[in-house]
Amino acid sequence: MKTHYSLLDILRFFAAFWVMSFHYFLWWSPDLAWYRYGNLGVPIFFIISGFVISQSISRTSIKKFALKRWIRLFPLFWMICTATYIFTLLIPNGNPVLFQEYLISMTMLGEKLSNAFGYLRLVDAAYWSLVVELIFYVAIGLFVYFFSWKNIRTFTLGWLVVSTVAFLLTIDNNFIAKTLLVRHASYFLFGITLSIIVSTDYSSLKQKCYDYGFLFIVAVYSTYISARALPPYLSPNPIDTNFVMWLHPLFFITTIILVYLSPKIHSPRWLVISAVIGGITYPLYLIHQTVGNTLIKYFESYGSLELRGGIMMIVAIMLSYIAYFYDKKLRMILSLKLLPKESENNH
Repeated sequence: MKTHYSLLDILRFFAAFWVMSFHYFLWWSPDLAWYRYGNLGVPIFFIISGFVISQSISRTSIKKFALKRWIRLFPLFWMICTATYIFTLLIPNGNPVLFQEYLISMTMLGEKLSNAFGYLRLVDAAYWSLVVELIFYVAIGLFVYFFSWKNIRTFTLGWLVVSTVAFLLTIDNNFIAKTLLVRHASYFLFGITLSIIVSTDYSSLKQKCYDYGFLFIVAVYSTYISARALPPYLSPNPIDTNFVMWLHPLFFITTIILVYLSPKIHSPRWLVISAVIGGITYPLYLIHQTVGNTLIKYFESYGSLELRGGIMMIVAIMLSYIAYFYDKKLRMILSLKLLPKESENNH
C-alpha cells in the first residue's frame, strides 16, 4: 500500500507561503528586509521534489511517470501563464508582458530560452524554478529508463561528484553547470536518498551505513555551499550568512521528522485537508508574484504595505484554491483518457 506523506503537503505550503511573503514585502520596503530569507522556500521545494518523485518513479513505468508529470504540471501552468499574461495587458498603468515573452514562458523552459534569444522577461519571474524541476524530472527519468531504479545510487553519487567538482573549480555558474543543476543538486539528492532509506528493508548493514552516510554528507555539503549558492538579499554581512547556513540543518531535520511521522496519521479528515493544502501550493506559486506585486503597486495609496500585502496573500490563496478545484477535475479527465488503467497520482 502506497504511503501518503501528508505532512510534506503542509511543509510544501509553508515553503510557498514563505516565498510569497518574500516577493510581496522584500522588494517594496527595506524596513521589512527580514523577509529576505523567504527565497529559501525554493530549496525546500527541491528537497520535497527529490523525495516524492523518487517515490513515484520507483513504482511505475517511465511512460506513466512522464504522462503523470505532464498532467500534473502543464495544463494548469498554461492556463495560469495565459491568465497572467492577459492580466498584465489589462491592468491600467501596468507593465504589460510582450507576446514573445509570453510564448517563451509557455514552454516552461523560459529562463533557458530567454537567454538564447537575448534576455526576455518571463510572464512571472517565479517560473525560473520550474525549469530546474523539469530538468530534474528528465534527468532522473532518463537514468531510470536506461539503467533502472535499482542503480539509482550511481546517479546520486555521480551527481554529487559533478556538483562538488564544479564548486571546487568555481565554475558552478556557467551554462553547462546551470543545466546540470549543480547549485541545486544537493537538495534533490537529499530527497532522493531519504526516499531510498524509507523504502528499503535493509538486509545489509553496509548498504544501510552507505545510505545514511550519504544522506549526512549531502546535508553537510548543502549547508556548507548554501552561503555561496543562495546568498541572502540586501545584506551580505556574516550574521546573515551564518543564519542561512543554520537554517539548512533545520530544513533537513524537519523533512526527516515529517516523513517518519506521516505514516502514523490515519485520520481521513486530516488526509483530505492536507491534500487540499498541498494541492493549492502549485497554483499559488504560479499565481502569486506578477499578479500580487502588480496589485500591491496599483493600490499603493490604499493603506500600508503590510495591509496590502496581507490582503493580497488572502486573495492569492483564494485564487489558488479555485485553480486547484478546476485543475483537479481536468486532471481526472486527462488521467482517465491517458492512464485508463491507473488512477491519478497527486505527486
